[in-house]
Amino acid sequence: MKKRKLRKKRIFLLCLFLIIITMVIISPFLFINIKLIGNKLVELDYGEKYSESGYKAYMFNKEITDDIKTTNNIKDEIGEYEVVYTYNFFIYNIKRIRNVKVSDLSGPKISLKGDKELSITIGTEYNEPGYDAIDELDGDLTDKVKVTNKVDTSKIGDYEVIYEVKDKAGNKTKEVRKVKVEKLKPYQLSLEEYSLDGWYDEVKLKETTNYGDAYFNKITMVGDSNTMNMYLNGFLTGIRAWAIPCLHADSMHSIDINLYGLGLQMKLLDAVEKYKPETMILNFGTFSTEWITEELFIEKANSMIEEIKKKSPDTNIILISIYPIKKGYNINSFKQEKINKFNFLILEMAYKHNLKYLDVQEVLKGPDGYGKEEYFVDDKFHFTYLGHSIVKEYIKTHALVEEE
Repeated sequence: MKKRKLRKKRIFLLCLFLIIITMVIISPFLFINIKLIGNKLVELDYGEKYSESGYKAYMFNKEITDDIKTTNNIKDEIGEYEVVYTYNFFIYNIKRIRNVKVSDLSGPKISLKGDKELSITIGTEYNEPGYDAIDELDGDLTDKVKVTNKVDTSKIGDYEVIYEVKDKAGNKTKEVRKVKVEKLKPYQLSLEEYSLDGWYDEVKLKETTNYGDAYFNKITMVGDSNTMNMYLNGFLTGIRAWAIPCLHADSMHSIDINLYGLGLQMKLLDAVEKYKPETMILNFGTFSTEWITEELFIEKANSMIEEIKKKSPDTNIILISIYPIKKGYNINSFKQEKINKFNFLILEMAYKHNLKYLDVQEVLKGPDGYGKEEYFVDDKFHFTYLGHSIVKEYIKTHALVEEE
């Protein structure tokens, strides 16, 4: 009986010992918790840097995050890696692992040279501006690009040139260039054929009834010597004449112009800000076509429009065509072909800025595409008395009004 009791006692003690040993072994794993923030499996694209999502660690509800040591074996190569989070507790190393997989997930990058949207004239050849294709892993794949050209330059319409390439991992990339085949622009026609009809008609001031001097005398006209002469010849009241000879799109930003009826000289934008005209006809001047480049003209004319809008938001801005010249030699070497092109550019600006456009050049020309003889004096670009009257009548009969 005693032996049996002794044996039971030994068994009990052995079980108790084993329980205690087991608790000692597993308790760190029960009471130390390392919690990973974010996904346990992170997929990275080749070339993408690993960014740690974070983690929290607790032991018996006490935060021990700062005591966690992290290590990783991540390389800039395709493969599978690990981020190891470790807490050392006596002889124990408590670990959590985040798996990181680096794969080729992105397709090559196709870079189109030139503009992504092109306009070409019907009947002309489409010239491919070029392209590059680079893959992070595979390198230069330009010679692997498949180009599908659907442009038919014999027909007006909208077309696409499609560029496609695939890397070794099977990732595909596609780029599209839009090509618009258009009719000949007005300035690409002969002087005799030149016309702005059919281009941005919605911004052109259409013919109206004659609204007379009551309408005309509310308009401030900005321009060069032809605008000045409209005042000097009695066609334009001084209070509405803002002008100076040789004015052009660049100089109107910086020089003082004459405000004749006020007896003042001011910079145009200062005058706009101070007097805030109700309606302004803005003429960029014949000298814009000769004294500055086309690029500078576009830049300065657009910025002048934008600045006037800022200085006087309620002013109705009307852009007027640059007046034509009479055929023959003139001392300033003005060219009617260039004036025609600039007038098309001004029409485009009117459309871009949602302004109205006065196409007065159309009534000043003869069948040869130059200004009519009787409208111009001997220097070929200044108006006669009759020329001024034609301009004034055109403005009064193409009024900025809403007619039923």
